[in-house]
Amino acid sequence: MSAYSYFPGCSLTSSAGEYDTSFRLVAGTLGIGLDEINDWNCCGASPAPHHWGGNLGVMLPARNLHIAGYGHEAMVAPCAGCYNRHKNAQHELAASAELREQTSRILREPLRYQIEILNLVELFDREISPEALAERAQGRLEGLNLATYYGCLLTRPAKIMNFDNARNPVSMKPLLRATGAQSDHFPFKSECCGSYMGLAKKEIVLRAGRRIIEVAKDLGFDAIITACPLCHQNLDLRQSQINKTYGISLEMPILYFSQVLGLALGLSADDLGIDAHMVSARKLLAKISGSAVDPASPAKSGDATEPTATLSGIGEAS
Repeated sequence: MSAYSYFPGCSLTSSAGEYDTSFRLVAGTLGIGLDEINDWNCCGASPAPHHWGGNLGVMLPARNLHIAGYGHEAMVAPCAGCYNRHKNAQHELAASAELREQTSRILREPLRYQIEILNLVELFDREISPEALAERAQGRLEGLNLATYYGCLLTRPAKIMNFDNARNPVSMKPLLRATGAQSDHFPFKSECCGSYMGLAKKEIVLRAGRRIIEVAKDLGFDAIITACPLCHQNLDLRQSQINKTYGISLEMPILYFSQVLGLALGLSADDLGIDAHMVSARKLLAKISGSAVDPASPAKSGDATEPTATLSGIGEAS
Protein backbone atom coordinates (compact mmCIF):
# COMPACT_ATOMS: atom_id res chain seq x y z
CA MET A 1 0.00 0.00 0.00
CA SER A 2 1.32 3.45 -0.92
CA ALA A 3 1.43 5.91 1.95
CA TYR A 4 1.83 9.68 2.12
CA SER A 5 2.16 12.42 4.69
CA TYR A 6 -1.16 14.26 4.70
CA PHE A 7 -1.56 18.00 5.19
CA PRO A 8 -5.30 18.77 5.52
CA GLY A 9 -4.88 22.48 6.22
CA CYS A 10 -7.38 24.85 7.80
CA SER A 11 -10.16 24.65 5.20
CA LEU A 12 -10.45 20.87 5.16
CA THR A 13 -10.73 20.82 8.96
CA SER A 14 -13.46 23.47 8.99
CA SER A 15 -15.51 24.92 6.14
CA ALA A 16 -14.53 22.22 3.62
CA GLY A 17 -14.91 19.22 5.89
CA GLU A 18 -16.67 17.25 3.15
CA TYR A 19 -13.54 17.56 1.02
CA ASP A 20 -11.46 15.97 3.77
CA THR A 21 -14.09 13.28 4.32
CA SER A 22 -14.41 12.36 0.66
CA PHE A 23 -10.63 12.38 0.14
CA ARG A 24 -10.01 10.04 3.07
CA LEU A 25 -12.82 7.71 1.96
CA VAL A 26 -11.61 7.45 -1.62
CA ALA A 27 -7.99 7.07 -0.55
CA GLY A 28 -8.97 4.26 1.81
CA THR A 29 -11.06 2.57 -0.87
CA LEU A 30 -8.08 2.66 -3.23
CA GLY A 31 -5.67 1.39 -0.58
CA ILE A 32 -3.77 4.66 -0.20
CA GLY A 33 -2.36 5.30 3.27
CA LEU A 34 -2.62 8.84 4.68
CA ASP A 35 -0.63 9.83 7.76
CA GLU A 36 -1.76 13.24 8.93
CA ILE A 37 1.21 15.44 9.79
CA ASN A 38 1.66 15.70 13.53
CA ASP A 39 1.01 19.19 14.94
CA TRP A 40 0.74 20.83 11.52
CA ASN A 41 0.20 24.57 11.31
CA CYS A 42 -1.59 26.90 8.89
CA CYS A 43 0.28 27.34 5.61
CA GLY A 44 -0.14 31.11 5.86
CA ALA A 45 -2.70 31.24 3.07
CA SER A 46 -2.97 34.65 1.42
CA PRO A 47 -1.93 37.05 4.27
CA ALA A 48 1.34 35.52 5.47
CA PRO A 49 3.50 36.25 2.39
CA HIS A 50 2.81 39.96 2.88
CA HIS A 51 4.11 40.10 6.46
CA TRP A 52 7.59 40.07 7.98
CA GLY A 53 9.28 40.82 4.69
CA GLY A 54 7.55 37.82 3.11
CA ASN A 55 9.45 35.34 5.27
CA LEU A 56 6.41 34.29 7.30
CA GLY A 57 4.90 32.93 4.09
CA VAL A 58 7.93 30.64 3.83
CA MET A 59 8.50 29.77 7.48
CA LEU A 60 4.98 28.46 8.12
CA PRO A 61 4.95 25.97 5.20
CA ALA A 62 8.62 25.13 5.88
CA ARG A 63 7.74 23.82 9.33
CA ASN A 64 5.10 21.52 7.83
CA LEU A 65 7.53 20.23 5.22
CA HIS A 66 10.11 19.64 7.93
CA ILE A 67 7.70 17.57 10.03
CA ALA A 68 6.27 15.72 7.01
CA GLY A 69 9.77 14.63 6.07
CA TYR A 70 9.95 12.46 9.19
CA GLY A 71 7.20 10.21 7.85
CA HIS A 72 7.26 9.80 4.09
CA GLU A 73 9.03 10.91 0.95
CA ALA A 74 5.91 12.66 -0.39
CA MET A 75 3.22 14.88 1.10
CA VAL A 76 -0.27 15.46 -0.30
CA ALA A 77 -2.09 18.77 0.18
CA PRO A 78 -5.63 18.53 -1.31
CA CYS A 79 -6.33 22.25 -0.86
CA ALA A 80 -5.04 24.09 -3.94
CA GLY A 81 -4.07 27.08 -1.80
CA CYS A 82 -2.08 24.95 0.64
CA TYR A 83 -0.45 23.09 -2.23
CA ASN A 84 0.51 26.41 -3.82
CA ARG A 85 1.94 27.89 -0.61
CA HIS A 86 4.06 24.82 0.16
CA LYS A 87 5.41 24.63 -3.38
CA ASN A 88 6.26 28.33 -3.33
CA ALA A 89 7.98 28.01 0.04
CA GLN A 90 10.00 25.04 -1.16
CA HIS A 91 11.06 27.02 -4.22
CA GLU A 92 12.20 30.00 -2.13
CA LEU A 93 14.06 27.80 0.33
CA ALA A 94 15.92 26.06 -2.48
CA ALA A 95 17.04 29.45 -3.82
CA SER A 96 18.29 30.96 -0.53
CA ALA A 97 20.87 29.48 1.82
CA GLU A 98 20.25 32.39 4.17
CA LEU A 99 16.55 31.60 4.36
CA ARG A 100 17.29 27.92 5.00
CA GLU A 101 19.70 28.83 7.80
CA GLN A 102 17.19 31.22 9.35
CA THR A 103 14.48 28.56 9.26
CA SER A 104 16.83 25.97 10.78
CA ARG A 105 17.58 28.33 13.67
CA ILE A 106 13.88 28.75 14.35
CA LEU A 107 13.31 24.99 14.22
CA ARG A 108 16.46 24.39 16.29
CA GLU A 109 17.58 21.61 13.97
CA PRO A 110 18.66 21.24 10.35
CA LEU A 111 15.76 21.95 8.01
CA ARG A 112 14.30 19.19 5.84
CA TYR A 113 12.24 20.66 3.03
CA GLN A 114 12.89 18.59 -0.09
CA ILE A 115 9.92 16.27 0.30
CA GLU A 116 7.78 15.78 -2.81
CA ILE A 117 4.55 17.81 -2.67
CA LEU A 118 1.47 16.51 -4.47
CA ASN A 119 -2.00 17.90 -5.01
CA LEU A 120 -5.05 15.66 -4.95
CA VAL A 121 -5.31 15.29 -8.72
CA GLU A 122 -1.64 14.31 -8.98
CA LEU A 123 -2.06 11.74 -6.23
CA PHE A 124 -5.01 9.97 -7.81
CA ASP A 125 -3.43 10.11 -11.26
CA ARG A 126 -0.43 8.35 -9.76
CA GLU A 127 -2.31 5.76 -7.72
CA ILE A 128 -4.98 4.53 -10.12
CA SER A 129 -4.92 4.29 -13.89
CA PRO A 130 -7.94 5.22 -15.99
CA GLU A 131 -8.19 1.58 -17.05
CA ALA A 132 -8.28 0.35 -13.46
CA LEU A 133 -10.84 2.97 -12.45
CA ALA A 134 -13.01 2.18 -15.47
CA GLU A 135 -13.02 -1.48 -14.50
CA ARG A 136 -14.16 -0.64 -10.97
CA ALA A 137 -16.63 2.08 -11.98
CA GLN A 138 -18.36 0.03 -14.71
CA GLY A 139 -19.73 3.23 -16.29
CA ARG A 140 -21.45 4.26 -13.08
CA LEU A 141 -21.48 7.98 -13.96
CA GLU A 142 -22.68 7.55 -17.52
CA GLY A 143 -25.08 10.30 -18.50
CA LEU A 144 -23.21 13.13 -16.80
CA ASN A 145 -21.18 15.85 -18.50
CA LEU A 146 -18.68 17.27 -16.00
CA ALA A 147 -16.80 20.55 -16.39
CA THR A 148 -13.23 20.45 -15.09
CA TYR A 149 -12.36 23.66 -13.23
CA TYR A 150 -8.76 24.14 -12.08
CA GLY A 151 -8.76 27.82 -11.18
CA CYS A 152 -5.50 29.67 -10.57
CA LEU A 153 -3.63 28.00 -7.75
CA LEU A 154 -3.12 24.43 -8.96
CA THR A 155 -1.09 25.34 -12.02
CA ARG A 156 0.29 28.86 -11.50
CA PRO A 157 2.96 30.10 -11.40
CA ALA A 158 3.84 27.42 -13.92
CA LYS A 159 7.59 27.25 -13.29
CA ILE A 160 7.04 26.66 -9.58
CA MET A 161 3.96 24.42 -9.62
CA ASN A 162 5.34 22.36 -12.51
CA PHE A 163 1.95 20.66 -12.77
CA ASP A 164 -0.09 20.24 -15.93
CA ASN A 165 -0.40 23.11 -18.42
CA ALA A 166 -1.00 26.46 -16.72
CA ARG A 167 -3.45 27.73 -19.34
CA ASN A 168 -4.80 24.47 -20.73
CA PRO A 169 -4.80 21.92 -17.88
CA VAL A 170 -6.20 18.47 -18.71
CA SER A 171 -5.11 16.28 -15.78
CA MET A 172 -8.60 15.65 -14.36
CA LYS A 173 -10.05 14.35 -17.60
CA PRO A 174 -8.63 10.80 -17.88
CA LEU A 175 -10.04 9.69 -14.53
CA LEU A 176 -13.31 11.59 -14.95
CA ARG A 177 -13.92 9.95 -18.31
CA ALA A 178 -13.00 6.58 -16.80
CA THR A 179 -16.03 6.92 -14.51
CA GLY A 180 -18.28 6.74 -17.57
CA ALA A 181 -18.99 10.46 -17.49
CA GLN A 182 -18.50 12.81 -20.41
CA SER A 183 -16.14 15.74 -19.89
CA ASP A 184 -16.21 18.19 -22.77
CA HIS A 185 -13.87 21.14 -23.13
CA PHE A 186 -14.67 23.90 -20.64
CA PRO A 187 -13.13 27.18 -21.88
CA PHE A 188 -13.22 28.81 -18.43
CA LYS A 189 -11.37 26.00 -16.68
CA SER A 190 -8.39 28.16 -15.67
CA GLU A 191 -10.22 31.45 -15.15
CA CYS A 192 -9.95 33.01 -11.68
CA CYS A 193 -13.01 32.71 -9.42
CA GLY A 194 -12.13 35.95 -7.64
CA SER A 195 -10.03 34.21 -5.00
CA TYR A 196 -9.87 36.02 -1.64
CA MET A 197 -11.47 39.18 -3.00
CA GLY A 198 -14.77 38.01 -1.55
CA LEU A 199 -13.86 39.80 1.67
CA ALA A 200 -12.68 43.14 0.27
CA LYS A 201 -14.41 43.36 -3.11
CA LYS A 202 -17.30 40.91 -3.14
CA GLU A 203 -18.59 42.24 -6.45
CA ILE A 204 -15.44 40.94 -8.17
CA VAL A 205 -16.11 37.42 -6.92
CA LEU A 206 -19.79 37.52 -7.81
CA ARG A 207 -19.06 38.77 -11.33
CA ALA A 208 -16.34 36.17 -11.90
CA GLY A 209 -18.47 33.36 -10.49
CA ARG A 210 -21.42 34.31 -12.63
CA ARG A 211 -19.35 34.16 -15.82
CA ILE A 212 -17.90 30.75 -14.95
CA ILE A 213 -21.21 29.18 -13.99
CA GLU A 214 -23.20 30.67 -16.86
CA VAL A 215 -20.71 29.39 -19.43
CA ALA A 216 -20.88 25.91 -17.87
CA LYS A 217 -24.68 26.06 -17.94
CA ASP A 218 -24.81 27.27 -21.55
CA LEU A 219 -22.48 24.46 -22.63
CA GLY A 220 -24.76 21.84 -21.07
CA PHE A 221 -22.61 20.69 -18.15
CA ASP A 222 -24.29 18.96 -15.23
CA ALA A 223 -21.72 20.05 -12.63
CA ILE A 224 -18.44 21.88 -12.18
CA ILE A 225 -15.63 19.81 -10.67
CA THR A 226 -12.88 21.45 -8.62
CA ALA A 227 -10.02 20.58 -6.27
CA CYS A 228 -9.93 23.90 -4.41
CA PRO A 229 -11.96 24.81 -1.29
CA LEU A 230 -11.84 28.51 -2.13
CA CYS A 231 -13.09 27.94 -5.67
CA HIS A 232 -15.81 25.72 -4.24
CA GLN A 233 -16.84 28.40 -1.77
CA ASN A 234 -16.98 31.12 -4.40
CA LEU A 235 -19.00 29.02 -6.84
CA ASP A 236 -21.23 27.04 -4.46
CA LEU A 237 -21.73 29.10 -1.31
CA ARG A 238 -21.98 32.37 -3.22
CA GLN A 239 -24.23 31.06 -5.98
CA SER A 240 -27.35 32.27 -4.19
CA GLN A 241 -25.71 35.69 -3.78
CA ILE A 242 -24.97 35.72 -7.51
CA ASN A 243 -28.60 34.93 -8.27
CA LYS A 244 -29.89 37.62 -5.93
CA THR A 245 -27.44 40.29 -7.15
CA TYR A 246 -28.08 39.75 -10.85
CA GLY A 247 -31.70 38.60 -10.74
CA ILE A 248 -30.93 35.23 -12.31
CA SER A 249 -31.57 31.61 -11.33
CA LEU A 250 -28.40 29.55 -11.63
CA GLU A 251 -28.49 26.06 -10.11
CA MET A 252 -25.13 24.47 -10.93
CA PRO A 253 -23.79 21.80 -8.52
CA ILE A 254 -20.12 22.23 -7.60
CA LEU A 255 -18.41 18.97 -6.61
CA TYR A 256 -14.93 18.12 -5.43
CA PHE A 257 -12.85 15.82 -7.62
CA SER A 258 -12.68 13.31 -4.76
CA GLN A 259 -16.48 13.25 -4.46
CA VAL A 260 -16.88 12.36 -8.12
CA LEU A 261 -14.34 9.55 -7.85
CA GLY A 262 -16.14 8.36 -4.74
CA LEU A 263 -19.47 8.19 -6.57
CA ALA A 264 -17.78 6.26 -9.37
CA LEU A 265 -16.43 3.76 -6.83
CA GLY A 266 -19.91 3.20 -5.42
CA LEU A 267 -19.63 5.29 -2.26
CA SER A 268 -22.83 7.01 -1.20
CA ALA A 269 -23.53 10.70 -1.71
CA ASP A 270 -24.25 11.02 2.01
CA ASP A 271 -20.94 9.49 3.05
CA LEU A 272 -19.09 11.73 0.59
CA GLY A 273 -20.68 14.84 2.10
CA ILE A 274 -22.44 16.00 -1.04
CA ASP A 275 -25.44 17.06 1.02
CA ALA A 276 -23.20 19.63 2.76
CA HIS A 277 -23.12 21.79 -0.37
CA MET A 278 -25.43 24.77 -0.74
CA VAL A 279 -26.47 23.94 -4.32
CA SER A 280 -28.42 20.70 -4.48
CA ALA A 281 -26.96 17.83 -6.51
CA ARG A 282 -30.21 15.84 -6.49
CA LYS A 283 -30.90 16.30 -10.21
CA LEU A 284 -27.33 15.33 -11.03
CA LEU A 285 -27.54 12.16 -8.96
CA ALA A 286 -30.85 11.27 -10.56
CA LYS A 287 -29.19 11.32 -13.98
CA ILE A 288 -26.66 8.65 -13.07
CA SER A 289 -27.82 5.51 -14.83
CA GLY A 290 -27.33 2.21 -13.03
CA SER A 291 -25.85 3.89 -9.94
CA ALA A 292 -26.27 2.69 -6.39
CA VAL A 293 -26.59 6.31 -5.30
CA ASP A 294 -30.03 7.21 -4.03
CA PRO A 295 -31.11 10.35 -5.91
CA ALA A 296 -33.65 11.06 -3.19
CA SER A 297 -30.87 11.40 -0.63
CA PRO A 298 -31.19 14.68 1.30
CA ALA A 299 -29.37 17.56 -0.32
CA LYS A 300 -29.18 21.27 0.25
CA SER A 301 -30.17 24.00 -1.78
CA GLY A 302 -9.41 16.74 -21.88
CA ASP A 303 -6.99 16.15 -23.97
CA ALA A 304 -3.77 17.89 -24.97
CA THR A 305 -5.38 18.82 -28.27
CA GLU A 306 -8.21 20.77 -26.66
CA PRO A 307 -8.59 24.47 -27.42
CA THR A 308 -6.56 26.74 -25.19
CA ALA A 309 -8.54 29.24 -23.16
CA THR A 310 -7.62 32.85 -23.82
CA LEU A 311 -7.52 35.45 -21.04
CA SER A 312 -11.11 36.32 -21.89
CA GLY A 313 -12.11 32.67 -21.55
CA ILE A 314 -13.01 32.17 -25.22
CA GLY A 315 -11.49 29.02 -26.72
CA GLU A 316 -9.18 29.22 -29.69
CA ALA A 317 -7.53 26.48 -31.69
CA SER A 318 -4.13 25.47 -30.32
